[in-house]
Amino acid sequence: MVETGEPEAVAAVRKLADQIIVPAARQYSGQLVKTLGDGFLLEFPSSLQAVKAALLISRKSTGPAASLGSKRLELRMGIHTGNVISSGDDLFGNCVNIAARLESLAGPGEICVSGTVQEQVRGRINAAFDDLGLQVIRNISDPVRIFRIAENTMPQLDPEGPVYEISVAVLPFAGNPDASDSANGLAESLTEDITIGLSRFRELRVISRTTALRYARSASETSVAAVELGVRYLAEGTVRQLPDKLRIAVSLADGFSGTTLLSEQYHLEAGADISQQDALTRQITQTLAGQLQATAKRKSAALAANETPMTARDLVLKAKALILDTHDALLQCRSLYQQASDADPGNATACSGLALTYLVEWMSGWGKSPAETLDRAFPLLRRAARIDPLDSVVQRRLAVMHLFKGEFSLAEDHFQRALALNPNDTDAMAFRGLAMVYQGKPKQALAELEEATARNPFHPTYFHWFKGLALYMCQEYQPGISEVNKAVGLFPGFPAPRRHLAACYGQLGDQAAAAQECGRILQLEPGFSVARIRSTLPFARPEDLEHYCDGLRRAGLPE
Repeated sequence: MVETGEPEAVAAVRKLADQIIVPAARQYSGQLVKTLGDGFLLEFPSSLQAVKAALLISRKSTGPAASLGSKRLELRMGIHTGNVISSGDDLFGNCVNIAARLESLAGPGEICVSGTVQEQVRGRINAAFDDLGLQVIRNISDPVRIFRIAENTMPQLDPEGPVYEISVAVLPFAGNPDASDSANGLAESLTEDITIGLSRFRELRVISRTTALRYARSASETSVAAVELGVRYLAEGTVRQLPDKLRIAVSLADGFSGTTLLSEQYHLEAGADISQQDALTRQITQTLAGQLQATAKRKSAALAANETPMTARDLVLKAKALILDTHDALLQCRSLYQQASDADPGNATACSGLALTYLVEWMSGWGKSPAETLDRAFPLLRRAARIDPLDSVVQRRLAVMHLFKGEFSLAEDHFQRALALNPNDTDAMAFRGLAMVYQGKPKQALAELEEATARNPFHPTYFHWFKGLALYMCQEYQPGISEVNKAVGLFPGFPAPRRHLAACYGQLGDQAAAAQECGRILQLEPGFSVARIRSTLPFARPEDLEHYCDGLRRAGLPE
């Protein structure tokens, strides 16, 4: 930015750092590591937070509100993720070097990210990506795939899944003509099992395998298959025989426009047993479902903006489009679900959604009486289960309600029902992990949460603060802080994860950071007290409850 070093440009750079870059980094739990003349090195807990901060910096530095003097500063940004070497107040390593090279390849006003970053954030930010291909970077042995990122109108995901009906068909997976019997057999089983797996997500309309069977890739164009099957989206794939393994390629396309929404490759060792094949099927199913959920979110955003009179279904869609990270959003969501339930008493989704608002209220501490809050959720969920006994989401929420009441046996029963109805429900797995934390099994909880995270590339942020609580109970406070920060940076207005963060800081004796979190907690929950937490959280073992409350006290929260 600064070519001549004139005082005016230097002052503009300093103003840019103080007014835009540092505040944006802090908003997403990042930090300014150092300045390099007219450059900056920033560090973030996750790729998603780094990209969100970069987009915010880009908007603020080019928008009308950016008054940085007469000198116009056009930023180039590069983002990579990986391990770094910390030395004093500086960072070193290939991760830093690659990010610096990406910055140098970006044009004025552009953001370039590595393929690794793109994989981790796609579908989860308001951005589109231009694939710039593989680039050879100086001093890096392997070429790096680079993407240019540009903001668009795609809304964020939320943990509640699709909010707009999405129709999809899984076309028969194709094998090579000379492929082995095992490869062709895998292609057939993947087609069938992925179709069944996607059909377990109640909001998706999935065409049966037998109906889609005649539309193999070689038999029809994508657009023709979509029109004749009456669906918008088509999933398809190939199984190729390699010398010592099988390569499975999977894609998801918009049948109307022909646009590819998702393209992934997987590998399976030759001679893999049925459990390994099942694990691969679950991974592919969850990835496809996650991408369809992201697409559903875009559709619902357009619908929610429509000012025409709304039916019960429209009210449900509008409610689901909200992210419940503030009390006002929660109350707005509750009102919409209540209107939908009043308009259509037989709408199971409206009843279940209304109950969800009370479960979120319990987690957040926004309600006056935790017990009364759960009591309001129970009849709504029971009614929803009667209306639609095969809805896995209703069973999952019943499990969560019983968990919050400390009724672990009933919670486990409903978790099992939810997973029997939809084995790919990673939200049920995550809450089951939380149940293990409350039952004094934090190491088992971490394993369950890690599996849920690995199986769902679009996992919601509460996976992180559930893991943070499990790490706290294992007395791994610093990793707990890192994990919870991934959630706090994305939804700073939700109080529950901040309690875990404060407890971790309290146990580590970091009084400055603890005091900062205490201030935020009391701002979000003015009536907060350790005594209320003690009477609310359903820890099965008194020593675990005392361990958690001790962290809150050490942080400085009021008794």
